[in-house]
Amino acid sequence: MYEVLADLIPDIVALYSDEAGSCVRNECQDILKRLGDCAKATFLEFENAVASNVSANAFPGGGVHHLTRYVMNYIKTLMDYSKTLDEVLKEQDNESSPSVSPNMSPVSEDENVGESPSTSPMALHFRSLISILECNLDEKSKLYKDESLQHLFLMNNIHYMAEKVKNSELRTVLGDEWIRKHNGKFQQLAMNYERATWSSILALLRDEGIQNPGSNSISRTILKERLQSFYLAFEEVYKSQTGWSVPDSQLRDDLRISTSLRVIQAYRTFVGRHINHISEKHQVRLMI
Repeated sequence: MYEVLADLIPDIVALYSDEAGSCVRNECQDILKRLGDCAKATFLEFENAVASNVSANAFPGGGVHHLTRYVMNYIKTLMDYSKTLDEVLKEQDNESSPSVSPNMSPVSEDENVGESPSTSPMALHFRSLISILECNLDEKSKLYKDESLQHLFLMNNIHYMAEKVKNSELRTVLGDEWIRKHNGKFQQLAMNYERATWSSILALLRDEGIQNPGSNSISRTILKERLQSFYLAFEEVYKSQTGWSVPDSQLRDDLRISTSLRVIQAYRTFVGRHINHISEKHQVRLMI
């Protein structure tokens, strides 16, 4: 409605150019302003709704939260009205300072320089809206008792956001720097997930503490117990994480490869060093 009326204003002004038509012209301008105010209010109400969205329970499986999907699809749809949205948000920014709602995060200096499309009023508000979403997701991640699942949940959601921007018109608004920053975020979260999951388990594959007391010789009994502890811990991870979700197939494959390289390499190296101290029965199990 705003776009249609804005397009008609020049014709209305021309049609009612005399003094008698001033009432019509003023009324149309007033309606246009009210429509713009309504659009701005709707956008800001959406930001507040995202900020205040509270979950009582953790999202099952640590996948992409429905709020993330909704917000990203919402701003992607708004790209169809980018010119109009820039116009109404610019008017708001001129009327008030700062140009963000109370819940919006400030834009960093490197994102607020120059006149490129990525610093348009719409882009600044989109960045702030996404920052609100990220803060909300961070709070939702704390509902998980398992630290590994906290990292997995955030990784999935940040990755979804980065891919949504990279593969849509949002890229022209938010820019490649935004994408690089968020790619780095989900990659760090992936490393945090691996570290939280495997660090204590891989510690079982160290040489410290497997020698006989008062000697440098390897204790077969301690070595056997160490390997048994590793098997049990590995099985526990498998059981607990079977129901966890990584919806994106490429991310899932990358995570599997990274985990396999880290865990299998450490396991093979440890076993290779001590193969002569492992009984034939356990060697068969290792090969299986």
